[in-house]
Amino acid sequence: MSRPDTSDRSDPQLARTRRDLKRLPFGARALTWPVVAIVLIHTLMIGLWVAPNNPARDSLGADRVREYVQPWFSQNWSIFAPNPRRVAVTFEVRATVRDPETGDEQTTDWVDLIDNEDGIVAGNPFPARTAKITRRTTDRLHSAISGMSTEQREWLEANYVETPVDQLRERLAEADGGAGTADINRYMTADAAATAIATGFAENEWGDEAEILYIQYRTSTRPAPSWDSDSTIDDTTRTERDYGWRSAVELTDQQIEHFGPYLEQGGDWR
Repeated sequence: MSRPDTSDRSDPQLARTRRDLKRLPFGARALTWPVVAIVLIHTLMIGLWVAPNNPARDSLGADRVREYVQPWFSQNWSIFAPNPRRVAVTFEVRATVRDPETGDEQTTDWVDLIDNEDGIVAGNPFPARTAKITRRTTDRLHSAISGMSTEQREWLEANYVETPVDQLRERLAEADGGAGTADINRYMTADAAATAIATGFAENEWGDEAEILYIQYRTSTRPAPSWDSDSTIDDTTRTERDYGWRSAVELTDQQIEHFGPYLEQGGDWR
């Protein structure tokens, strides 16, 4: 019995494909493997990003994976399945300022930065990515602290003015029970972002007339009423989360100036 013919002659289409590939310029053929390698590395990084915490991500470094993915490859799942917000949040900021002439110190009133973002997105189908930086930071704070113990939450309310805020990480890790290392790291990242946002606002709001010494932020959640209810958002219970005073972040004049347009986009919201 003769063997079946497995050469190109038995498959004219395959033979034609191979001839076409051989006609490709050498440069195109040389780029094939580098492109394949890039695709595999990209797929690996995205896989590590979306997967739960695991030894592979820890060995590579969570910060390294985050720096690769954000902001260029991050995407919110809501673009595939839009889900209206069911919780209203606030992010309020106040500061301790010093009068440069008299040296007197005073504490400002609380100001809610979410009001600014509400003004930016209202009636705007394509708001800029910066239109939700405070709201996203607030969500990340709430997500990170949701599993914390009572002792850990008490440490969040402590002041870190004279005490370096890095000690907060150690205190949270040493507390009994509650959030683990991953959630603590997520909180510290969100806290740093929240402190920078609060400082940027304080410098734009009060920095021309006073020196910003310390800042404090607080957040809250309030469930949205059912669509078929006669209640409004003001009728629902507000849950507040307190955080201690933090030293103001040292921002450059350029960073402070760039923060200004974000505060102006919401119109007359103050």
